[in-house]
Amino acid sequence: MQDINYILEVMPHRYPFLMVDRIIEHRKKESIKTLKNVSMNESYFQGHFPGKPIMPGVLILESIAQSACLLMVDFMEDPSKKFVFMSKVVNYKIHHNVIPGDQLCIEAKLSQHKLGSFKFDAICCVGDKKIASAEFFATVVDRK
Repeated sequence: MQDINYILEVMPHRYPFLMVDRIIEHRKKESIKTLKNVSMNESYFQGHFPGKPIMPGVLILESIAQSACLLMVDFMEDPSKKFVFMSKVVNYKIHHNVIPGDQLCIEAKLSQHKLGSFKFDAICCVGDKKIASAEFFATVVDRK
């Protein structure tokens, strides 16, 4: 299990846009399972929606993408010299809302890899309930 210190070491994201809190399972170059704790203190809940806070779907997708990015680090010699960009989302579905107090468990599996392009299948759950699923591509580029 890898904690926030490792995540901060290899990811360029910082508050308020770091969407992964912990790695709970990591099968090098194959799959990763992460956690995102959803707190009422997150700024987007002020406007999404007053009186009925719901995590925006695009931020659930960002949590999934950042989890996959942590798996892509396995293929990098020096992550500090690279950026990862989501390049295509083929299939993204939100099955249930995410609310403050939920803990997202995100599992991303690498399904294809060629040069700097990666394809993933991912599932996001709260407890035993599937919250979202995605099939998407990401690309590694040099930082300039």
